[in-house]
Amino acid sequence: MNERIRNLHKNRIFSLLVWLIAIFVAIVMLPNTSNLVQEYGQPQLANNSQPMVASAIQSKWGRNVSNTYNVTAVFNNPSGKLTTTQLAAVDKTMERLAGKEATYGIKDVRTMETNPTAKDQFLSKDGSTEIVKLAVSKDQGSMNLIAKQLDEQIQTTGLNTYVTSPEIINSAASEKISQATSVATVIVFILSLLIIGIVFKSLIAPVISTLSMLMMYAVSLSIINNLASRTSFPYSEYLPLMVMLLTVIYGLIGHFYLFRSFKAQLVAGVDRQAAVKNSIRSIRTFTLATGLTLAVIFGGFYFFKFSTLRSMSGLAIVALVTMIGVITISSIFLSLLGDRFFWPAVDGQPKGYGFWNRLAKFGLWQPAIAIVVVAYLVGAFAYAYHDKLNFSATDTLATTQNAVAGNKVVSAHFGAGQTTPVTIYVQSKTRLDNERALLQLDNLTAKLQTMKGVSSVTSLTQPNGQPISEYYVTNQLNNLNLQLKGATDQLTTIKSDLNTDRSELNAVKLQQEADKISKLASKTSQLSSDTDTVHSQVTQIAGRASVTQRSNASKLVRRYQRLLSLINTQLQTVASNMEVLSSEVSSSRSTAENTQSTVSSYASQLKVIQTSLKKSTTSLNGLIQSYTNIYNYLSALQASDAAKVYYITPEQLTITTFQHSLLTNSSANYKTTALTVYLKQSANSHDTSQTVAHLQSEVNTQLQGTALKDAKVAFTGQPVVQATIKHNFHHYIGWLALLVAGVLFIVLAALSRSVLQPLYWLLTYGLSVIASFQIGELINRFVSGTADFNWQVPLIAMVPIITFGATQLIELALDYRRNEAPLLDWLLPGLTATGQSFRHRLFGIIVVCLGLLAVNFGPLTQAGLVVIAAVIVFNIALPIIAAAVGKLTVTLPQHTRKHRETTKEN
Repeated sequence: MNERIRNLHKNRIFSLLVWLIAIFVAIVMLPNTSNLVQEYGQPQLANNSQPMVASAIQSKWGRNVSNTYNVTAVFNNPSGKLTTTQLAAVDKTMERLAGKEATYGIKDVRTMETNPTAKDQFLSKDGSTEIVKLAVSKDQGSMNLIAKQLDEQIQTTGLNTYVTSPEIINSAASEKISQATSVATVIVFILSLLIIGIVFKSLIAPVISTLSMLMMYAVSLSIINNLASRTSFPYSEYLPLMVMLLTVIYGLIGHFYLFRSFKAQLVAGVDRQAAVKNSIRSIRTFTLATGLTLAVIFGGFYFFKFSTLRSMSGLAIVALVTMIGVITISSIFLSLLGDRFFWPAVDGQPKGYGFWNRLAKFGLWQPAIAIVVVAYLVGAFAYAYHDKLNFSATDTLATTQNAVAGNKVVSAHFGAGQTTPVTIYVQSKTRLDNERALLQLDNLTAKLQTMKGVSSVTSLTQPNGQPISEYYVTNQLNNLNLQLKGATDQLTTIKSDLNTDRSELNAVKLQQEADKISKLASKTSQLSSDTDTVHSQVTQIAGRASVTQRSNASKLVRRYQRLLSLINTQLQTVASNMEVLSSEVSSSRSTAENTQSTVSSYASQLKVIQTSLKKSTTSLNGLIQSYTNIYNYLSALQASDAAKVYYITPEQLTITTFQHSLLTNSSANYKTTALTVYLKQSANSHDTSQTVAHLQSEVNTQLQGTALKDAKVAFTGQPVVQATIKHNFHHYIGWLALLVAGVLFIVLAALSRSVLQPLYWLLTYGLSVIASFQIGELINRFVSGTADFNWQVPLIAMVPIITFGATQLIELALDYRRNEAPLLDWLLPGLTATGQSFRHRLFGIIVVCLGLLAVNFGPLTQAGLVVIAAVIVFNIALPIIAAAVGKLTVTLPQHTRKHRETTKEN
């Protein structure tokens, strides 16, 4: 029994059982990768980021639209303007959809029929496209499902219909990435068969190698997916692809060294069991060093507070699993098969690889010239590289995709920024449906409309993106001027009538004039009240006029207020006198019929009346002149910038138009409102992030010192999300490069027991990587017409670049350490020997990258180009620089010492 157990252990059967159990558990417990990509693939922003704060505000909006997606339904007539019949068909389609709101989770529908004041937001200027804005519950399901359901429901005869939104496009991009990853995985694993088969001229070795890597891949992916689904471990849409690339590239390199060592042992006549042990022992240091280095590098990504980078820390698990798998899985079959493992290969002397030998000779021949040549050629590409990354998911999808096509239609007919506006939430501690708060919101709206890069702004005070004239002082002053003009005309008429009555007194006419003057006194009181309003409006002018202008306007208004008060008093006195006079005239006339003695008294009364009328006429002259002065002042004020102030009266707050805007643009408690900013350029424009930053700065500045100074402001929308991702990416990418360089330098210095040589190697490595991005951009521009890389391309390319860089430099460091000869004696043979293995590594990585190119998916193609350029440039630059700086390290101090000795002798 013990002998049987020893045989099982000797043949590594227990290792095989452990891996079989591990792979069984991994497959059984493997969560669906596509679902994880859909659910967690998009970058997860910090809770205190602007989009997340805005999302929290929107979730408490009320009005039945909390926790909803904004979706745009597009109806386009490709032949021209929408006809009346087609417009009616669109209305009918929306009526049909409205009857199924509960089925499809539709919480709100906005059309140009329900928003007549904002018609320009729903119907294009050329009349060919109408859009309908839907609020769909987030509980309805995935965005792909929502888009599919709505797309089927909005089909309208004779029209092209689309359903689009940034969320739908992102979801479609995630689905496309999952499909591309699956295809790439199949292609790359098939290519791994060819790579090992070609290198070792065997049929069995590639099968065993590929099966081993499949087991490592399944176990690694299962661990990472379970961490993401069961814990808060971050996940990204390209993480499964990165897991595959690291497993295959590191697995290929590890298997190459293991198989090569095992073959060498067999050729030397060593027993297969001993050959396996010796092979594992020979690669143990290299495998442990590379595996732990990669684990530390990728594990360090967890400390970056950006979900996409943090998710890459899961690759540390992949590095460890692959490191263990390389040593344990394939060795089982090596022990069982022995030399049959390489069937049907025929033993032969491997051909020498002289490329690195020739490059190293060039570096040793003229070190300074060699360094200058490499710096000039490689450094020129590195210096010319400029980071122009594209942070939009739109460019990763085909234009035939429904959401992308709909986005392009809306952009063409409404403007590039129509489908991706910036939404600004303003949350106050008090209600916003009052004149004081509305004035500040309108000032903010007007200010944002004048900003560079902004197409239009809609808000509570300007629901159609245009000022409503009735709510501005200039329009209200116009109404006051009309009233003043009418009052002045009435006073002129009264003056004429009084002049006539001075010669022909008539009780009836006097009574009529008295009535007119009483009404005029009432109007004067109203004008006085209106002037108080004007004074209030003028004092509220902020930023529209200078301090001197506001002071002068305020003084003039107070002056006319006093004058109106005096006029009002005089008119009331005149009216009272007219009433008395009219009564006296009537009494005098009745008395005159009865007695002659009253004639003289009546005559004297008439004189008194005429005198009073004369005084009244004089007062009316003053009134007319005062009204004329007030009219001229208010006309001038109306034409000035000081009158361009938002002021909504209490009566206007209750009208239907404003109440509709209030329901649309404010929360249920009236304490939060939203401003929608439509940009001139699309969200993926390079200038958009600058525009967003300018918007944020301007809003904060505009609200300072106002009634909304303490309000919470949050920005959201696709441009803001992309600007946030861009900021995080650029903020951490430098630290990421420092982490990789720092870990590699420490490892290389420790392994090589040198400081200068690893530093030179790392500088060459970094220069080659930067240059490769520029070369990749040039090739991509030539092939596809655009040089912009998707923002995740550097992260995808980073996995193979770090892997091949770490393995190559660690091998060089180990060889440098094992060398006992002087540095100059080691450089040429050492670099030549390293080049023998590097050619196979170079061949394997290029073939894997060609597999990425075969998928024909933009980001994978771009990443493949960068990696191919990096390994080729590094393959050329490293032997030249290593030989050149190695020689200078020895010879330069000697020349310096000799020069000093010569100087002393002289």
